[in-house]
Amino acid sequence: MRQPLWHYLLALGVVSAYFQGYINLYALLFTGLYVVLYYCVLNTKQATIRAILSTVFIVSSLALALHWVPGFNNLPIVINERITSDAITFTLYANFDKAMAGLFLCAYFYSNKKTLKADSNKADPLNVKQATLIIITTVLATLTAALMLGLVSFNPKVPDFWLAFMAINLLFTCVAEEALFRGLLQTKLSKIITPTRLAILAPVITAGIFALAHFAGGINYVLVSFIAGLGYGYVFYKTQRLEWAILCHWLVNVCHFFLFTYPMLNKI
Repeated sequence: MRQPLWHYLLALGVVSAYFQGYINLYALLFTGLYVVLYYCVLNTKQATIRAILSTVFIVSSLALALHWVPGFNNLPIVINERITSDAITFTLYANFDKAMAGLFLCAYFYSNKKTLKADSNKADPLNVKQATLIIITTVLATLTAALMLGLVSFNPKVPDFWLAFMAINLLFTCVAEEALFRGLLQTKLSKIITPTRLAILAPVITAGIFALAHFAGGINYVLVSFIAGLGYGYVFYKTQRLEWAILCHWLVNVCHFFLFTYPMLNKI
């Protein structure tokens, strides 16, 4: 059977990472088992076994995204750099483990969506206009809230690592987080919350969980993350396209990076 191009690119990436020392033998073994687990989930017909394997796959994806799996020596791009004088220090890695988790969570989402092809035909011009309006509103609401809560100040800049940031934030961070929160969690909640009048609860609950995942930044950061999460969830709810949620998330982060204190003000 002919394999998709991304399979070959992934294999090339894994082999290259191993020989360059970004993953060791343990991580290589885990990666192989993770790939096998993914295909077992897709090809298992028995519902109970599939549910068990899916749970293990999701937990394994979380472990990768949270850097709990040893053996990944992710490439550092920026280490403890203060981008502007009023900001806390910032560290940026090209996280191979999180990128791989995001890739497979996206593949898992789209493999499940094949049975819902009718939904995939809803991307008419009206939906594009709606999605664009939701994204603009989300960017403005999120960054305005961050300003009002004193998390950031207006501080336009173009750091020398801007291109690496944009690529890593899109392909490593936003893809993984949106595949997990919107593609997986919100989709599951939408199937559980069946009454039409309560359907909006799925993106709201998902936004709450997304916000709590950012609790390390403090209560104000949680509030801003909740506002952003509402936008990401709502654009996914309206379009049923994960791409829009990823784009929305990325544009919020990019506008934050170039126009405001990044990642946040240093209050000390």
